[in-house]
Amino acid sequence: EKQFVLDCVAVNSIAKDYNRSLPKLGSVIPPYNAQKDCYVTSYFRSKPIPPLLRKTGQSGGGTSTYGKLADLFQQKGAAALYIRTRNTTGAGHSADQVIGHRAFLASVKPVIGYNGLSGYRRNTPSLRYLPSPFGVATSIYLH
Repeated sequence: EKQFVLDCVAVNSIAKDYNRSLPKLGSVIPPYNAQKDCYVTSYFRSKPIPPLLRKTGQSGGGTSTYGKLADLFQQKGAAALYIRTRNTTGAGHSADQVIGHRAFLASVKPVIGYNGLSGYRRNTPSLRYLPSPFGVATSIYLH
C-alpha cells in the first residue's frame, strides 16, 4: 500500500505518450517477475529449479514476462525516474491510501445524545444520581 501511486494526471500522461511509441516498454504497471514475488520464493529454491535457472541464464533474479529491456526501462527509464522523483518528494500519495486499514474508525468521537453517556435516559433526578439500584459498573460522569 505504501508504494501505491495515486497521481492520475502524471500516470495518464505517461501512459498516453508511450502508448503510441512503446506500448509494452512504457507501461505504467510494472511487468510481473515471478522470481521477485515473495509468495513463490520457496518454489525457486526447491531442488530441481536452481540448476535449471543457471542453465537458462536466469539465476540472477530473472526477467519479467516482457523481457530484459522492459525491466531496464521500468527501473531506469525516463517515466520511472519521473514517477520515482515525484514519490520521494511526497507528491502522488494520498494519506487515505498510504495509511490503509489503520484509518478505519481511528478518529471516532463518542455520540452523546439525549440518553447521555450511560446509554439510557436519565430524565428524573433519582436516575441522574443513582442510575441503577444495583450499582454502576463503570465510572461515568453523572450530572
